[in-house]
Amino acid sequence: MNPLKSLATAAGSSMFVMSILFILMMFAAPVINPNGGYVSMDFSLKNIVPQFNVNYFTSLSILVFAVGGCEKISPYVNKIENPSKGFPKGMIALAIMVMGCAILGTVAMGMMYDPEVINANFNSYVSNGAYWAFQKLGEYYHVGDLFLVIYALCNMVGQLSTLVISIDAPLRMLLDNKETQQFIPKALLKQNKHGAYVNGIKLVAVLSGAIILVQSVVPGAASVLTQLTKFNSVCMPLRYLWVFVAYIALRKQFDKFPAEYRFVKDQGLAMFFGGWCFVVTLVCCIMGMYSTDTFTMALNIITPIVLTASRIASRKWN
Repeated sequence: MNPLKSLATAAGSSMFVMSILFILMMFAAPVINPNGGYVSMDFSLKNIVPQFNVNYFTSLSILVFAVGGCEKISPYVNKIENPSKGFPKGMIALAIMVMGCAILGTVAMGMMYDPEVINANFNSYVSNGAYWAFQKLGEYYHVGDLFLVIYALCNMVGQLSTLVISIDAPLRMLLDNKETQQFIPKALLKQNKHGAYVNGIKLVAVLSGAIILVQSVVPGAASVLTQLTKFNSVCMPLRYLWVFVAYIALRKQFDKFPAEYRFVKDQGLAMFFGGWCFVVTLVCCIMGMYSTDTFTMALNIITPIVLTASRIASRKWN
């Protein structure tokens, strides 16, 4: 837990600081370097209100994907001091920070790039946009690639932290629970001396590797990363459907499961939130599966089915 905590703290702090610095320095750049060649932004109503077309609705799953991830810290909630108060405060602070950085960061990026140029090279911007933004910021301040290098190092730490938590937290949620271990193949319960589920990690590596291998038929690294981002925006939020179903099931029998922290105390309100989250997530994911590219759409549809079927098969095998 100590290395994981240190890595997550370093990753979260560094990326948040870099986000704030990028926003502040980008807003200050036109004053310090008036001839930097900035893009004039139009905040008229017609540009702020989105176009409600096919592209808009099939991209909603990305919004669900963007706000997801908080659930990964659930295995560590009880390790927080005073979870009933500390956890909600942490989630509120997290939401405010993410929302503020997203809005102000979008404005800052809008000062750098013309939307028409981005749309013409969309895959490249999805893959490298953040790096290019810090590189361009360095040009405004005449420091070369300094900001690019610093961001790349911070991002490396962040990706390592995300990788560790994304593998460790779900396995702990699934395998640490004594009540659910009877439904888990015994081979997955093998642990090393540090308490890590080694076979579970190997299974994640095999499944992830298979998905990456399928992408090898797509030409170009930028296209692969763009497709993986869209693919993730469908598959990852679909997992939350199980969370909402489990939440509703637990609330129906909440008297049997004492807990120090509850999202809401009112039973009717809790059921409403659980059902609302389930329906919105399902609709967004189904719309997100659509793509003009046949291969991408087939991948978006088939992969969740295969992963679910493999889970059912492993349970029967056990």
